[in-house]
Amino acid sequence: DNRTYLLSGNAAFAAEALIREMRANGFDGVSITSAYRSYERQKELYDTYFANEKAAHPDFTDEQIKELVLTYSAYPGTSEHQTGLACDMHNLSSAKQKFGNTFEGKWLAENAWKFGFILRYAEDKMDITGGIIYEPWHFRYVGRSHAKYMYDNNLCLEEYIEYLNNK
Repeated sequence: DNRTYLLSGNAAFAAEALIREMRANGFDGVSITSAYRSYERQKELYDTYFANEKAAHPDFTDEQIKELVLTYSAYPGTSEHQTGLACDMHNLSSAKQKFGNTFEGKWLAENAWKFGFILRYAEDKMDITGGIIYEPWHFRYVGRSHAKYMYDNNLCLEEYIEYLNNK
């Protein structure tokens, strides 16, 4: 894949280092499959998912469709991808939860913090992360010291922000 993906400053440098480390560990197939998205691109994705779900569930109300789509796609203007700090990384034809069970997915989940990234939507945090499903491919740059603390204490971003606010 020779496409170019944009990330913000330190996140871009950290992602390059993480990819180099993955390559050094023999993970040639894992790559960034999505990073910065404009509002327009996020709206396009959201609208496509909405239309697909509406076709699949014609008896659902628009509100039910919206609730369903929001479990796996952010509403335009609220996506982490719009910050330039989030990226999707995997080695599948499309993002699937089974990536989390692969050797590469497990390696990323266990090592991304060393480069300042966190697995943003963990399997056991859906009730805390606003109902977003487990996304073993979605990583968010927070910086190494923050990522280490979050990894060591099994905290998602929402829990970490609460911890910092109560400190």
